[in-house]
This record gives sequence, C-alpha cells and structure tokens, in this order.
Amino acid sequence: MIGAIKQQAKDLAAELNRVDWPSKEKVMTSAYTVVIVSVFVGLYLWSVDWVLSKGFAFFFLKTR
Repeated sequence: MIGAIKQQAKDLAAELNRVDWPSKEKVMTSAYTVVIVSVFVGLYLWSVDWVLSKGFAFFFLKTR
C-alpha cells in the first residue's frame, strides 16, 4: 500500500516535470483579457436587461 503511494507520487512528480508551464507574462495577459471581456459582457447584459425592462414596463403600464 505504501509502496503504491510512493510510486504514484514519483509518477506525479515526473509528469509535472514534463508540463510546459506558461510564462508569467502569458498568464497575466490571459487574466487581463478575461477580466476585460467579462466587464464588457456584463455591461452589455446589464444594458439589454435595462432596455427590455423599461420597454416592457412602458408597454404594460400604458395598456392598462
């Protein structure tokens, strides 16, 4: 049991040594891109929601 755990830890370490890790600049660029796109998508969805809610309120309150 302990031998299997040790072997699994060795295999994990060997696999992690083969990973091609991205540079800090690549990670930061990707993170900034995700934040910027998320802000734009959030603003777009907020504006569509606001326009639709005002439009529905206008039509439904006007017809009563």
